[in-house]
Amino acid sequence: MRALSHRVRPSPPHRTASHPIASHRAGFGAFTQLWRGTGESRYLTTARRLADAALSAPELTRDGVLTESCDTGSRACDDNQQQFKGIFVRHLANLADAIGSAAYRAYIAKQADSLWRTDRDPLNRLGQRWAGTGPNQSDWRTQASALEALTAAQ
Repeated sequence: MRALSHRVRPSPPHRTASHPIASHRAGFGAFTQLWRGTGESRYLTTARRLADAALSAPELTRDGVLTESCDTGSRACDDNQQQFKGIFVRHLANLADAIGSAAYRAYIAKQADSLWRTDRDPLNRLGQRWAGTGPNQSDWRTQASALEALTAAQ
């Protein structure tokens, strides 16, 4: 695993690859794919451990909704932050399918429900703040991220 971990260079505010917030980059998506390629259960065990740590991190989930650090107040999100949640949910859906996790599926459904109910503007553009707080930027990156969540929930 050293070959993978030395390549991980998470951007702030995700800290380091060993921190739960960075696990979507360093871990559960990659470990799920390693399990699919090798069939070795240790990879799936690690993926699940990393996903559980990320989902329980208060920096990442607020009131059950995936939240980026820039989703609060009047701060704007950079390009990576605008796409983070969609990537995270896509990897979580892949893991949920691999292990048959109803809990992960419920978490994914909550993301899709929240962003559809609270994060759409009158033109149906989907923004950055899935919990519906403002101000809420919207562009192709936030659209792509939200569409990943909606697709993962299907």
